Amino acid sequence: MADFNTGDKVTWTAEMVCVPHPEGKADRNGNVLPVFRDKKMTGTIINSCYDNRYTVRPDGTNTPKGMDSYYDKMVKGSKLSKI
Repeated sequence: MADFNTGDKVTWTAEMVCVPHPEGKADRNGNVLPVFRDKKMTGTIINSCYDNRYTVRPDGTNTPKGMDSYYDKMVKGSKLSKI
C-alpha cells in the first residue's frame, strides 16, 4: 500500500456511478439514457483522514468559485493508486 501526500495525483474506480449509456441508446425524445457502471476516475489528494481514508478532489469538475470542497470525495487508501 502506498503512502499518499497532499497534492499527489491518484486514480481509483468509483463503483456504480450514473453515466450516459455506452451504446448511446436514447428515449423517444432523443435523450441519452443513464446507466450505472464502474468508472475510472482521477484526482488530487487534498488531505488524509481517519481510518486510512483520503479526501480526493476529482479532475474535470466544473465547480462554482469557492465551492470546490463540496465536490470532494472520501476514498479508502486501498482503492487509490498513484499516477
